[in-house]
Amino acid sequence: MTGTGFAKPKRLVLGLLLGCLAFSAEAQDGGLKDIAIPQGANEVQVRAHVLALKQQAGMQDDVTRIFGGRAAQDGTWPAQVSLHSAEAVDGSPEGRFQSQFCGGTIIARQWVLTAAHCVVGDDGRPSAPESILIRSGAVDMRNGDFRKVSRVIPHEDYNPVTIDNDIALVQLAEPITQSSGPVGAINVQSQGEQPPVGPATVIGWGRMEDGKFPIQLMETDIDIVPNGTCNQGMAEQTRRDMGGFLLGMGEVNRIPLETLEQAFAILSQNLGNSLTENMICAGTSSGQRTMCNGDSGGPLMVKAPNGNWVQVGVVSWNRSPIGSDRKCGHESLYGVYTRVSQYFDWISGHVRG
Repeated sequence: MTGTGFAKPKRLVLGLLLGCLAFSAEAQDGGLKDIAIPQGANEVQVRAHVLALKQQAGMQDDVTRIFGGRAAQDGTWPAQVSLHSAEAVDGSPEGRFQSQFCGGTIIARQWVLTAAHCVVGDDGRPSAPESILIRSGAVDMRNGDFRKVSRVIPHEDYNPVTIDNDIALVQLAEPITQSSGPVGAINVQSQGEQPPVGPATVIGWGRMEDGKFPIQLMETDIDIVPNGTCNQGMAEQTRRDMGGFLLGMGEVNRIPLETLEQAFAILSQNLGNSLTENMICAGTSSGQRTMCNGDSGGPLMVKAPNGNWVQVGVVSWNRSPIGSDRKCGHESLYGVYTRVSQYFDWISGHVRG
């Protein structure tokens, strides 16, 4: 991929951009400070978006088209839980399926680890505990136990625009003492430890390659790679998106090509890194195996030398080209995970307290 010049103008890209951008006369007369910054991912958007997608797609028992993954066997991942919108749970199999919007992991008898963007609203406040139910004990969405929540604790420095510090704790109303299926806690990586570059596994009930959602928990094998790999791929995609945007706006507003080239060069030279030190880059270069909508909050895991699984990341975010009908699984656009070892002390402080 070159990513250093303009792609040929496309009417589709132009239409999408014009449809997404609506500047007021005041904003056009002012500078960038007068243009509103778009909101980032948040609980209302994530929950509503995933639930709407599941309404459209329906339950899917055919799991052959997940992003390079496979169905998990019963008892394989006893720490994995699903987060459900309490008002949508009606006891039916369809209600169980339709109400799920994120994942999480049991890290202690009364504590679940998940992503902040799953449980933070538009106003920046945590979701009401009574609005969430935690389902545990089964890989099949139609089975397992629902557990009530007493507290929702997103990280105090969570940034919904950059999606930095994307981590949260959910305290169950009662410690887990009984279960209709396998339940257990997973170890999380200790403070300051570096996740090993190499093989890892991610699991969840997220969107599959055909756009549908599975009723069974899915697992897929990916690789943890240096953050620079993610930064490079996202920078190249940003250049392509930016080039299409500038060409489209230039055509409509009769901006000389040389001016557009100058603007493109300045913007390209000043692109910052998309990932912070609080994030992990993981996936495959082809994008064929990755996480997607509905997997948020679930674990990225590696196997320790003693054979036990250790959680090193929390499913956080990914990026797709502007105008793409496919939201996940793009070449050179890896998935991004919250780096758990940056927050071990934060987690311990709440759990022990």
